[in-house]
Amino acid sequence: MTSLESRATAPAVPHRDRRDEDMAGATHIADIAAARVAALAARRVPGVHALGAGTPRAIGAIREAVGADDTRSGVRVEVGSRQIAVDVVLIAEFGEHLRETAERVRAAVHHDVERLVGLQVTEVNVEVADVHVPDGRLERAERPEGD
Repeated sequence: MTSLESRATAPAVPHRDRRDEDMAGATHIADIAAARVAALAARRVPGVHALGAGTPRAIGAIREAVGADDTRSGVRVEVGSRQIAVDVVLIAEFGEHLRETAERVRAAVHHDVERLVGLQVTEVNVEVADVHVPDGRLERAERPEGD
């Protein structure tokens, strides 16, 4: 039997007629899974250049260069049985309002983690660790007028 055939004959997922507490078994969301959801939510916010800072970010860049996946870099989570807390460290794009960018990240992470992980988000702490300045823009900004 092929995997397609086995999927076609697999029993349908039961409707939620009963409460989850009435069903046997347990679900555990791993920190890595929750951190990945949070990181992907933060990365898609306009004004976020990258996640992470310092040494962890450098290691993440090396991992990315050799093809290893490190999408959760810059995110730390504490996962409980019903709640989760998230810490995000980011580098913002030059010209973006830093507090507004942090608020948009907080809102996106809160929304996606609650929706996709299914745990109550108790807090999302956002640290703007640095600002990315595109090449050449820094030299123009630092050059005195009249030069």
